[in-house]
This record gives sequence, C-alpha cells and structure tokens, in this order.
Amino acid sequence: KKDDTLLDAEDPEKQIGNEDNPLGIKLKTDDFEKLKLIGKGSFGEVFLVKCKSNNKYYAMKVLDKQTITKYNQEEHTKSERDLMVKVECPFVVGIKFAFQDTANLYLLTEFMQGGELFFHLFREKRFKNEKARFYLTEIIIAIETLHKNKMIYRDLKPENVLIDKEGHIRITDFGLSKILNKDKEKTFTICGTPQYLAPEILSCEGYDDSVDWWSLGCIMYKMLTGIDAFRFNKDESLSPDMYDQTLYFPDYIQKEAKDLIKKLLTKDPK
Repeated sequence: KKDDTLLDAEDPEKQIGNEDNPLGIKLKTDDFEKLKLIGKGSFGEVFLVKCKSNNKYYAMKVLDKQTITKYNQEEHTKSERDLMVKVECPFVVGIKFAFQDTANLYLLTEFMQGGELFFHLFREKRFKNEKARFYLTEIIIAIETLHKNKMIYRDLKPENVLIDKEGHIRITDFGLSKILNKDKEKTFTICGTPQYLAPEILSCEGYDDSVDWWSLGCIMYKMLTGIDAFRFNKDESLSPDMYDQTLYFPDYIQKEAKDLIKKLLTKDPK
C-alpha cells in the first residue's frame, strides 16, 4: 500500500504554491533534470537539479521512506517540511516543491551557489571582524524569526549555514528542529553537534530556545579564531563537565566581541 502520510496527512499530494509554482501543479521526478550529487546524509541524498519547465536550479533532497520508517523519523520529517513551509525569512532556506512517490519523499529548495559557510571559514582560517559581523547579524535575524514561530533550531553550525549567490546567509536543514506548542515549554531530546551543543541539553532537566544562542556563541568564537570554543576527546562521553574549559582569547579579539562571546557561552541559560 502506498504510504502518503509522510508528506501531508490531510492532502498528501498537495503542492506548495509560490512564485516558482503559483498554481500548485503536481510535480514528479521526471519534471527535473538531475545534474549532480551535492550532499549525502543518514536518510537520503541531495542533488542539484534543473526544472525543465522554468530552467531554474534547485537542491533536491531525496529521503528514503523505508529508512525514515525504520528509524522512527516520520515526525521529524514532517516537522522539517512544515517548518520550511511556515517560516518566511530572507535568511532561511525556503521550500519550493514537495512531492513523493512510493519509494521516496522529495523536498526541493533554492540552490545556494555559495556553498556552506563551513568551507569559506575552512579556506580563510578565520574571518575578519567585518565579515564575521555581517554573517552573525543575518544568523541572529534567522534565529530570532524561528523563535518567534516557537521553533528551536537545535543544530546551528557552519555546515548548516549556506551562502546564496549575492553573499547572504541562509540557514538550512531543519531535521533536528522542534516546535514548542506553548510558552515556557521545555523539551528533553539530546541532539545536535557536540562542538555546538549547549550544556543544558545534557542536563536531562529540559531546555528551551536558549540553546540556539549558546550555539551562536560557539560559531562566533570559531569565526574569529578559526578553532572550536570547546575541544573534547571523541572517545569520551558527552557531559556538562566538558564546558568547564577556560576559553582562550587571542589578543586580536576586540573586547566587545570577547564580552559578547562570554555572555553567549554562560552555562546558566537564564
């Protein structure tokens, strides 16, 4: 039996109306020319594709339904799709099309020609103040927008920040994001990337959207120094103790930047 629940429980074949598909016409894989593989994850692959009807380029995320079901990721997959539809922000990757067949779920987003912020930082070693300030400002606006929509991002890192053709950032990959249904609600899932993981996530006492500001502090530190704020042995289990390390600030870090990083990386989320 065809499983349509992953896309939209009420109307699984419904398309998203936007400037690229104003009539919400039902699409299929044959409507796109697959050009090359640009990413690979636990549940599928991402391809650069070209739409045959409008000649525009997109990133097509192909998610295997069997794998999603096997690892109980149905809700995460639905949440990712819903988040990308709901949020309207110039610094968040927007979804253009969503459809499915018997084997896969397809999510198509804008193609970001500038690639990942991670690769720019890796190539330059560290950013000058002006560039870091520019990127951080746009990241802050994106995170604020998500929080206003009662969303916790939970995986803020340079690999999930893309650069568009004009040099602006776009946050992508909402696979770990969480929608809070009421004010002051907390969540308990331990998830994220260790180098950017807030200590309250490991406390087992619950956490809120403050975890994204901790991750921003880690990104800011890495942008300005080229190294991770907190370093740990990969063979060791994660614990709140790993954050007791003393942050080292090179002399070239401005005092205002140093002050902001210290405040973002305060262990007490309040």
